[in-house]
Amino acid sequence: MINWGIIGAGNIAHRFANSLAQVEGGHLYAVANRTIEKAQAFQADHPSDKAYGSYEELLNDENVDAVYIALPHQLHLEWIEKAFKAGKAVLSEKPATMNVTEAKEIARLQEKYPVFFMEAMKSRFTPAYEAVAQRIQAGEIGDITKITTSLCRVFDEATSSYHFQEGPGGCLLDMGIYNAGLMQGLLPGNYILQDVTFEMHPNNIEKYVYATFDVDGVPTTLESAFDRQTDTEAVITGTKGEIVVYDFHRPTSYAVTIRDGETEYIEAPYVVDDFYGEIKHVVDLLESGKIESDRMPIADTIAMADIISQIKGRIFPE
Repeated sequence: MINWGIIGAGNIAHRFANSLAQVEGGHLYAVANRTIEKAQAFQADHPSDKAYGSYEELLNDENVDAVYIALPHQLHLEWIEKAFKAGKAVLSEKPATMNVTEAKEIARLQEKYPVFFMEAMKSRFTPAYEAVAQRIQAGEIGDITKITTSLCRVFDEATSSYHFQEGPGGCLLDMGIYNAGLMQGLLPGNYILQDVTFEMHPNNIEKYVYATFDVDGVPTTLESAFDRQTDTEAVITGTKGEIVVYDFHRPTSYAVTIRDGETEYIEAPYVVDDFYGEIKHVVDLLESGKIESDRMPIADTIAMADIISQIKGRIFPE
């Protein structure tokens, strides 16, 4: 049994706890927040053995095997490092880091403290994504010649939290990381930024981005926004056909079209929910003594962070 501790008791932590309750071999042992009152309120909704009023107390509990870090982006690296030093396995909410420099620091720290780490790119562990990846690997659409991704939503600033804060805010870290995760997962390679179109919010954050990359000769696009709605789709075009992944940040369906053929629409519902696959994956790895995922390794975290950092570097030149 893997005893989990949750660091941070916000909305996404509630979703994680709901799913963890369905995972065989996983147990919610402890939750920590900055105040004991909020930790206890979370515990009332999601029964656990312990509730702590500080993150340090949770890390000092020798019964905690793994931690899920559900804090704001800018706090991830600090608490990943502290968890490593405490010998705890880490599943960090995405984005794991603010930039590629921090992602490389995680890799350096993991060499010093050899414990499990994975970024919570939950979309990669859905049945739809897994099926698409398998079909591409099997050569059904041939060699990839282009990938386009669009994930744009209208966010209400009045009811949003960190989304519009200078630093951790902006559409790239919150949503564009999903685009980067799909692109890099299905088309690993050398991502070189070509062009960026962007619009800014008065808080000095990007509210719209359209970026193009060259990946060893293959064009890819990343579109992300807080101020407009688009069809959330990833289109993977190959020499033999095309795959469209709908709502690729949490996919449950996709379509395959082979050149000059009919389009096949496939429903691939979640097992439990969109968190379940990644949690089960981590529990299985920890039970087998692994310290890295083969489906979301630290190298992918670095590569995804680099995609975002290249765009950020163009928007916010030093």
